[in-house]
Amino acid sequence: MKIIVYVLLLACVANSSAQNKNYVIEGTIFDNPPDSIPKIFGKGIISITDRFEYGLAISPTWDEVFFTAEEPGDGLMVMRKLADRTWTQPEVADLRKNKSWEFEAFYSPNGEKLFFSSNVNDTSRIWFADKEKNKWSLPKLLDSPVNSTPVFWATVSDDNTMYYTNLSVFRIYKSILVNNKYSKTENLGLPFGAHPFVSRDGNFILFNGKGDIYITFKDKNEKWSNPIKLGILINTSEYNETCPSLSPDEKYIFFSRYNDLNEKSDIYWVSSGIIEKIRKQVFK
Repeated sequence: MKIIVYVLLLACVANSSAQNKNYVIEGTIFDNPPDSIPKIFGKGIISITDRFEYGLAISPTWDEVFFTAEEPGDGLMVMRKLADRTWTQPEVADLRKNKSWEFEAFYSPNGEKLFFSSNVNDTSRIWFADKEKNKWSLPKLLDSPVNSTPVFWATVSDDNTMYYTNLSVFRIYKSILVNNKYSKTENLGLPFGAHPFVSRDGNFILFNGKGDIYITFKDKNEKWSNPIKLGILINTSEYNETCPSLSPDEKYIFFSRYNDLNEKSDIYWVSSGIIEKIRKQVFK
């Protein structure tokens, strides 16, 4: 009897230990937000020393986070918030359920779709999954001319216009949703740029190029301004900054900075106040 009780006790301890490993116990990853000076986001949880991290996306309800990790890493990672405000530890998303290489997932504005990149015959294409209760459906390849070339990094405005990187020319393209289909593509006309993140109202886009984060604004004639660098607090002279995104309330910018060990990247976040300052300069 004593042996049985001892074995059960060990099992309980092991189970408790396993649970502790599965959850972030204290606070939330969004505690202690930054001001105008960027801070590492999720240090030791999302941003880990000597690993590439990029492409952060936050669900509109702030209860799920996707990001990409590699070398070492397994591509697209996901974390979810629990009822007590703790978070599950990052785990491989494996949305396609076949251990395919997946990366750079972003939500539709209402959170009902998830667009992400994954390879088809070793070529990057855009996929999507639909929200089904509390989980994501088995993804489908986007049936669209968007996928007629190698592409990645698709973000969507409130009117469901998609902005993405066309890898055949390494430029930012867009596609308007008409009758529930992305039937046409269009070069945005910017002189350079990749990894576009569009604002919800579609009036500005953050992107990177030449090692820095830029912004472009749409004017009343639907024309995009010349690329404008974000401030020197975001764009350092020593390191490359890439892969910008916004929080659901657009109060924070997230981006990657290549100042980690072995020139790898961590994800940073910073107040988005710089955007309004630049907007006033552009439209004064």
